[in-house]
Amino acid sequence: MKTSNLQQVPYFDNRSFFKDSCPVYIQLSTEFPKYVGVMHRHQFVEIVYILSGEATHTVGDREYTVKSGDVVVINCGVPHKFTANAAAGELFVAYDLMFGLPFIDPTAGNDATFESLQDSFLFGALFPGEAALPDIHISGKRYGSYGDLFTRIYHALKGKERGYMELSRAYVIELIVKILRDLGRNSAKELTSENKKAVFAAISYMERRYNTPLDLEDIAAQVFLSPEYFRKLFKKMTGESVRTYLHGLRVDEACRLLTVTDMSIQDISLAVGYQDMKSFYQAFKQKTGKTPKEYRNHQ
Repeated sequence: MKTSNLQQVPYFDNRSFFKDSCPVYIQLSTEFPKYVGVMHRHQFVEIVYILSGEATHTVGDREYTVKSGDVVVINCGVPHKFTANAAAGELFVAYDLMFGLPFIDPTAGNDATFESLQDSFLFGALFPGEAALPDIHISGKRYGSYGDLFTRIYHALKGKERGYMELSRAYVIELIVKILRDLGRNSAKELTSENKKAVFAAISYMERRYNTPLDLEDIAAQVFLSPEYFRKLFKKMTGESVRTYLHGLRVDEACRLLTVTDMSIQDISLAVGYQDMKSFYQAFKQKTGKTPKEYRNHQ
């Protein structure tokens, strides 16, 4: 984007969102629709989690598609916009988390970039030598990986109960650690490109078919690998077994449906691929530590 055009892009400084000396703010995109689809920029870092639907994210002169499960980090001063794709068949809803970097690291300047956190006292020892990326886009994360954490941040900041600021800071730090871990995991050099492609293809297949009967043999056959070799390869790359990952997909989608719909628990169980309620309750309780009803009541 040319400098002359940049002058015309609406700019939000910290005072636009940070009230009462609170240098962090979160909203749902549906709560502030005025700038959905409109190019803008801001003084603070924004981390977006796509809760439902699909959109085109325009960053300067570059465009790419984001959809449910994606995480996007927008740095200070970067012109961007999300344009909802109505043809996707689902309402575009995203969590927008905004914060000044001094909220996390008091030594950081207001105009520091997200990547500068990797050099901070808090994260530098954990992630030494990580390469900084100009645009951060992590695609296809399950609801339980990021969405549940965003929901906790949302309710902490909206509820403003005693200690909410300290709790929110802890949640945001946890979020940043997750992002830096995923960036490091995505660049793992010990796996060949062919192995990575096979696992990514298998994950894509599981994400499309998680609500149907699937087993290790079916999934391995899709990427033309023996079940035993694929089992080891999948665990090495993801840190989870195929079975655990599949249950995670189902339970995370159940969590999302419990949050954004009023579907009955039985209908959700069937929608995410469980043929009996007992198996669903066991998997859900093991993953979340709550029953589906308890989880919905705490949202």
